[in-house]
Amino acid sequence: FRGHVSVLPTMGKGGNKTPAATAEEKLSGDCWDANKLSKEDEWIGKLDHEAFRKDVQDLGKKLAEQQGPADVAHLHKIVMWSRFCSYFGAATCWIPMLPVQLMSVFLMSCGTMSRWTIIGHHVCHGGFDKVDTTKRYNRFTFAVGSVTKRAKDWLDWMLVEAWNMEHNQLHHYHLGETTDPDLVEHNLAPLRGWPLPMFAKYLAVVWMACTWKWWYYAPNTYKQLKVNKLRREGHQISEEEAAVPCTIDLSFLIGGCQFFGPMEFFWKVLGPYFFVRFMLTPLPFLAFDVAVGGNGVYAKTAMYSLVFAEILTNIHSFIIIATNHAGDDLYRFNCHCTPRSCTFFLRQVISSVNYPLGTDLCDFMHGWLNYQIEHHLWPDLSMLSYQKAAPIMLEICKKHNVPYIKHNVFWRLKKLTDIMVNKASMRKFPVAFEYAPDISEVQH
Repeated sequence: FRGHVSVLPTMGKGGNKTPAATAEEKLSGDCWDANKLSKEDEWIGKLDHEAFRKDVQDLGKKLAEQQGPADVAHLHKIVMWSRFCSYFGAATCWIPMLPVQLMSVFLMSCGTMSRWTIIGHHVCHGGFDKVDTTKRYNRFTFAVGSVTKRAKDWLDWMLVEAWNMEHNQLHHYHLGETTDPDLVEHNLAPLRGWPLPMFAKYLAVVWMACTWKWWYYAPNTYKQLKVNKLRREGHQISEEEAAVPCTIDLSFLIGGCQFFGPMEFFWKVLGPYFFVRFMLTPLPFLAFDVAVGGNGVYAKTAMYSLVFAEILTNIHSFIIIATNHAGDDLYRFNCHCTPRSCTFFLRQVISSVNYPLGTDLCDFMHGWLNYQIEHHLWPDLSMLSYQKAAPIMLEICKKHNVPYIKHNVFWRLKKLTDIMVNKASMRKFPVAFEYAPDISEVQH
C-alpha cells in the first residue's frame, strides 16, 4: 500500500525540524522508523540539500553544454571496438583449436555485452540526441519499431521497448524503492528467506549469473511494458502485482504470467535473438563443414563457441550490472521523491557504486557501468561526459560529506552475493530524516 505524505520532518541544513522525541531510541541502519542517526549516518543531519542540488545541477548543465562532435566520434570508436569483437569472434568460432576457441568466445561475449551496456544503454537514454546530426543514434528510433530495426541496431534477449520502459523510467526514477524493478534485495526475497543450506543458495546465484538475461531480465522487462500498456488502457494493477518478479519456470512455460502468455513472449521477445544467434549464425559453418567433409567438427565447434559465449556474456554482464546497486553500504528507501530534486540527486549517489575507471579500455570492459553514480545523476549524457564528470563529482561529494563509493567490481560481486543469500542487508534510509519538500509518497 502506498499513501501520500501528510507530515514529514525536514532534516539537514535545508530544513528546520527534527524528529519528535519518543520513549524508545531507534538507531538508523536497519529500520525505517529510526529516530536517531547512527555514526555511519551522521552526515545526513548535516547535509545542506539545496546546496548539494545546485552543485549537481550546475555540473550537469556544464557537461551537457560541452557535448559535441567529440562525443559522437568517441561513440563511433566504441561502436568499432564492439563490432570488431562480435565480427572477429564469430568469424573464428568454427576453428577447432582451443586457444582460438577461447579467444572467439571472449570476443563474442564482449561484443554482446558492449552492444547492450555501452551503445544501446547510452543511446536509448538520449545521450546523443542533441549531438548526432545524422539521427542514427537517436533514442526514438534506435532498435525500436520493428524486428528489422532491432536486428540492425541492437539485438539481444530483451525487447528494446520493454527495456526502455523498465530501465529508463522505472529503475532510474524509483531507485532503491520497492517499486524499483531492479532492487535485488526485494526481488531475491524468496531466496533470502528459504531455509536452504548456504551452498544451495550459492548454486542458485551461479545459475542466475549464467542465465539471467533470458531467464529473468527479458520476462521482467516485458512484464513492465505490458503493465504500462494495460494501465494506460484503464486497467487497475496494484504496485504489488507489478513488483512481483517474473522468471521462466515450469508454471510460466505452461501458462505464462498474468499479463502475457508464453507463446507471445517466446515469439516476440526471445525468438528473434535465438533465431539469429543459434540458428542463422551457425549455418555458414555447417555449409562449410559439409563442403570440405569436416564430419561435423567445424559446425559443432561453432555451436559450442556460440553457447559458451552466451554463458560468458551473461556472467560478464551480471558482474558489472547487478552489482551497481546492491551492498550493505548502499541505501534503500521507503518514500518516493520528486524527480531531479535534492533527494533525487542524493539517492543516485548513495544507492549506486562506481568501479575503477578512467581509460577507454578499462571502461569498455566494465561496460561503462563503472560510472554508475554519474550516469544516474545525468542519464542523458555521453560516455565521454562521464569520464569528465567522475573526478568533479567526487569532489562535490567530499565537499558535502556525502558517501561516494568506488570499489573493485569483484569486491562488489561479493557484497551483491551477500545480499542475495541473506548474509547481509542494505541500509534503510530513515523516513524521519527524509527532506520533506522532496517527498511525494511514502510506502508502507
